[in-house]
Amino acid sequence: MKLYISLLGFGKVGRQFVKLVRAKEQDILNWHGIEPKFASVSSSRGYVANPDGLDIDVLAGMAIREQNLAEHPDFVPYGAKDKMDGILPEVAGKDCIKVLVAAASSDFETGEPTLSIMKSAISRGWNIASMEKSPLVVAFDELTEMARKFGVELRYSGATAAGLPTIDIAKISLAGSKVMAIEGILNATTNYVLTLMSEDGISYEEALSMARAHGYAEPDPTRDVMGIDTACKILLIANAAMGCRKKLSDVKITGITHITPRDVASWAIEQRTLKMIGRAWREDDDVKIEVSPMAVPYYDMFAKVNGSGKAVRFVTDLFGELVVTVQEGGPVAAAGSGFKDVINIFRSFQGRI
Repeated sequence: MKLYISLLGFGKVGRQFVKLVRAKEQDILNWHGIEPKFASVSSSRGYVANPDGLDIDVLAGMAIREQNLAEHPDFVPYGAKDKMDGILPEVAGKDCIKVLVAAASSDFETGEPTLSIMKSAISRGWNIASMEKSPLVVAFDELTEMARKFGVELRYSGATAAGLPTIDIAKISLAGSKVMAIEGILNATTNYVLTLMSEDGISYEEALSMARAHGYAEPDPTRDVMGIDTACKILLIANAAMGCRKKLSDVKITGITHITPRDVASWAIEQRTLKMIGRAWREDDDVKIEVSPMAVPYYDMFAKVNGSGKAVRFVTDLFGELVVTVQEGGPVAAAGSGFKDVINIFRSFQGRI
């Protein structure tokens, strides 16, 4: 069956996604019967589109060379034609599945422009596989209700810690159980910084500088080091796994900028190491969510998650504690999560999951 993809974003993650689809094209046809086609690829400036499918070799070549989408020979700048019709073209044939893969950055407070595109896509019968968290944080309830109303899938594994499987575990592996609490090391930047401070005894400023030099911190890491990125991720996981409908304003957030080498050393004396942890737990009839650096005992599995690694712990009524860790991160893992969501959307419509 043909599966048409509208890829929103041709940056690091978007290009990795294109390369991944090209590399796995024959495998997913053999394993799942999926014939992937890119109906469109769009950026902040314009798009390329073909209802019958773009030449994937051309797109993959551009991705490998890290070219700007505007260099594509069929690039159409916004304004020349209707923007939504370009991003979400009418694809050929009824026997197909359509997926908008969101890999473009959005405004943190409004979720735009991705939020409006996602809404339009859902209303036009496109399923969503989002690697961008902002629209989901801003309008989780609205998007969930729209997806239900229009009979499409809304998946967002890549928005909640890239390669770390969080949403799938909560919805599939823990089906039938009640999640009592969730804890997670969900941000690579803060974990890398705190690991350096613990292992090398250096200051926060020195550790952050090294994280930037090795590609683990953005030029402006404010959302990471202040705990906002972790808060967004634990919020989405909690809403999905615990059935709550919390907002970012409900999350108590403390960053790591105040941590000193003396703090790290004092906890080490007590056989503990500092980790930036997002937590959600049931309290009476409510769910509480908090993000802060916590002193973790050396014997805890979280203490062994170092560098850019991530981890999540679910505490349930049926299965006790389940801990999952992952070391791979960055654009490759994020693209892999989006790729997984696309396959699982197809499998869902085939009645396989």
